[in-house]
Amino acid sequence: MGKTMSVHFLKIVLLIVMIFPLSGCLLAGSSAGSSRNAVSLHIPPAPEKNIRTNNSQIDYVVVQKQDGLISLWKDGRIVRTFSIMAMGANPVGHKVFEGDERTPEGQYFINEKHVSQNFKKFLSISYPNDMDRKNAKRFGVSPGGQVGLHGDRGGMSGFWQRFDKNWTDGCIALRNDDIEDVYAMVDVGTPILIKP
Repeated sequence: MGKTMSVHFLKIVLLIVMIFPLSGCLLAGSSAGSSRNAVSLHIPPAPEKNIRTNNSQIDYVVVQKQDGLISLWKDGRIVRTFSIMAMGANPVGHKVFEGDERTPEGQYFINEKHVSQNFKKFLSISYPNDMDRKNAKRFGVSPGGQVGLHGDRGGMSGFWQRFDKNWTDGCIALRNDDIEDVYAMVDVGTPILIKP
């Protein structure tokens, strides 16, 4: 009897221990309190050429460079979150010129998607915008371009890339399984907010 009771008591304690952390997840989206790690979210404006359909799976994408996360949002809620595998060799700060190996920061949109021979799938980001071009011109440099979300090279080359967190030239690399999911869920025209 005593052994059965202690097993029952242990199950109750384990249940409480498992449920208690989940209650924090439920409160995270409420306005009852704020977390010091909370990120303010500004929904990017719709792109000029909205090609998205009414039944788009995702309303917008948020990239948090410092946290190494990409989240896909629908109806004001996070639908999926992915870890960033790699960015450029100089990821801190906004991209200013071609070759600075930085990822742009700000509001853009997905302006193209295609299968990539080098990186599995590629979702192009609308960098540079008018402000980026003006900024680069002020310094007398090219702003660069062809920045996007993509996978790795696959095979042995892709295997070794996974050990280097800074191998892109400013793009955002995801694991190949993750880029497949992002590619399937995110339409051309989807806004993307890239935060520091």
